[in-house]
Order: sequence, then C-alpha cells, then structure tokens
Amino acid sequence: MSILSLDEVYELINELLNEEICEVNIEFRLPAPVASCKADSTLWKILKDKHPWLSTPCEILPQAKSVIVYALPLSTEAVKSNIVGTEPSFQWLKEYVIGNKVIEKVGIRIAEEFKKLGFRSIVIKPTHDFDRKTLTASWSHRHAGYVCGLGTFGLNNMLITPKGCAVRLGTVITEAVIEESLRPEEEYCLEKKGYSCSECIKRCPTNALSSWANGGKFKCFSRLTEVAAKYQYVLRESASACGKCCVGLPCSLKIP
Repeated sequence: MSILSLDEVYELINELLNEEICEVNIEFRLPAPVASCKADSTLWKILKDKHPWLSTPCEILPQAKSVIVYALPLSTEAVKSNIVGTEPSFQWLKEYVIGNKVIEKVGIRIAEEFKKLGFRSIVIKPTHDFDRKTLTASWSHRHAGYVCGLGTFGLNNMLITPKGCAVRLGTVITEAVIEESLRPEEEYCLEKKGYSCSECIKRCPTNALSSWANGGKFKCFSRLTEVAAKYQYVLRESASACGKCCVGLPCSLKIP
C-alpha cells in the first residue's frame, strides 16, 4: 500500500482551508499546522487507559490506518481583542463559530479526496459532541493532536501548536496510510519547562483552572453556557466559548 507524504496532506489541507476562508473574510493565521500518526499507535491505548471514555481511532473506523489533526489558528485580531476585560470579545466568538464550520467543511472535503483514492475516512465534529453531565466526550481533538505530535499541553489544558494555543482543531481518521509526524522533543509550556509563568491560570475569569480536578471544569462549562445564551441571538449559533486562558500569553500565537 502506497504511503501519502505528510507534505502532500499538509498542502491539501491548507489549500482547502484557503478556499473556505476566502468565503468568510477572516484573516485566520495560515498556514495551518498539520500532524499525523498511526491509528494503532500504542499511545492511543495509553490514552484510553487514562481516559476510558475516549474512543480509539480503530473503534471509530475499524480499518483505520492513520489519524490527521490540523489546527486552524484564530486571527491576530481575535486574539488581541480578547485580552481586555472578563467578557469574551465578539471577534473571538465569531471566529469560534465560523472556524468550527470551516474545519468541518474542510474535513469533509479531505474525506472526499481520500475517497477518490479508494480510502474511507471519518470526520470528527469540531465540538459540541460530549456528555453534559460528566463533561466527557468520546473524542478529544486536543489529545489526538498530542498523540499525532501537533504540540504539547499547557497548564490551561490547551494544545500548544506551532501557531500557539489560540487555535481550533479538526480530526480526520482514515484508511489511507499517511507518513507520521515527528513528535516534539520537549515541552512547549514554559511552566512545564521549568520557567515561571502560569499566566493562563491567572487569566481565567472564574478561577476554574486553579481547581480543575475539583469542580473547576464545571465552573468553566457554566460560564461557556452563559456566554452561548447571551450571544445566541446575535451569532445565530451556539458560541460556547471564552478563550481568556488562551490570550495574552507567551504561547498564544507561537511556541514560546
């Protein structure tokens, strides 16, 4: 079976993203980082052992060979506008909603391209696919990105990619064999590297990150629900987003 190069996939995804972005008039910070790994990597088993509610790629697509994760970097405008105050900026919420649509459309188009080559693929929804009582999902784009080598986790539980943590993520599971990405050789988070930072923890308006394992994630979700309700009429979509812990940081737009 022939192997598709990572460069080919990278170029395809960024070409499709460019086409979709032209329709929405937002300056997302392309090119988008892309990473891939084997669907049967031992890291998936390790991940499931730690988080048993997560599905493995082969549980979703039995003949899966590869997993692709790509990051759509939000615009510099959205990131800067969201720094001030405790309320999320309108631009941040707008790009959250539109970014999710772009990611899903591109995922579907990627699957269509692979289908032409004879490979079945499954596109994972960008968001809103989780249990609202336990706040657990059967798939985590962030963890998939970590397994694929797209980045490492910050203290804010976000994936720090080559374009920072101010990104939206998409996943495609496919029967196509894709060249694997090289994994990061070190942590990207400054605090985890031994430097003093923790800025993301300080920026959370609800202090949820200070007590994440002890109810913090429910405080975060409650806030996101309030934001979504407040802007539902204006955006005509569910913008359950905040992003305060992703902006004004050394890792917002790049690897620090």
